[in-house]
Amino acid sequence: MRQLIFAMIFLLSTLSFSLGSVISDVDKSDIKLSTRFDGTSLLVFGAISPENDSTSLLVEVVGPSTTVNIRKKVRIWGIWVNKKIAQFQDIPSFYQISISNPEHPLLKEIEYRKLKSVFYDFLNITSISEDGNSTKQYYDELTRLKKKLGKLSTFEEKINIIDKKLFSYKVNLPKKIHPGIYKIKMTLIDQQAIELSKSEQSVKVSKVGVQEFLSSNSKNNPVFYGLFSVIIALFLGFTAAQLFRWLYR
Repeated sequence: MRQLIFAMIFLLSTLSFSLGSVISDVDKSDIKLSTRFDGTSLLVFGAISPENDSTSLLVEVVGPSTTVNIRKKVRIWGIWVNKKIAQFQDIPSFYQISISNPEHPLLKEIEYRKLKSVFYDFLNITSISEDGNSTKQYYDELTRLKKKLGKLSTFEEKINIIDKKLFSYKVNLPKKIHPGIYKIKMTLIDQQAIELSKSEQSVKVSKVGVQEFLSSNSKNNPVFYGLFSVIIALFLGFTAAQLFRWLYR
């Protein structure tokens, strides 16, 4: 596999393309989620033709969309309940961004613009919090949790550039990821963060085996899924009772 990848990179390097261009590929386009799935990695590679030494390569990995609710314990009629006070709608379940030049003069601005476009613009306040939480606190909490779960990374991973023409980039996907289409976007930018050229690849992540069976029936056959869950629960409970009875007999 490694020899094949390097051969493809060599072929990419021999192609003639204009200045300010980027072409790319990935080593796998399909990932299966099974009960034994423990995370995986992707290798993104390709060739670039920078206009000059100040041109940088930006790589983004955008996972399928999801909705994140922000809840807070509040007291209603003397009972403490978790009340939804805000919601991030249709945000990436996984997001990673890296740059070939960590000394880019507009690095902080690029990070803010990207996070704003994929996370911050999708915040919906559903209830006024009693302690007066600001939107910034919601943003900070979201990014903190995603980083803790390994689902958000900003300029932490390294992009390897060879002879200012070839690049390779490793994407580490955590154990708990959402199924769907993961988009990998490569963009050449200049010192003013103006986009010069783009390239995009897609990787499909899908459930297989028991996970696919349960996920599909929970959505398409909720009655069957409910009955199946009850039967499994009763079977496991009966089996555990018999086991303990045998052990302490």
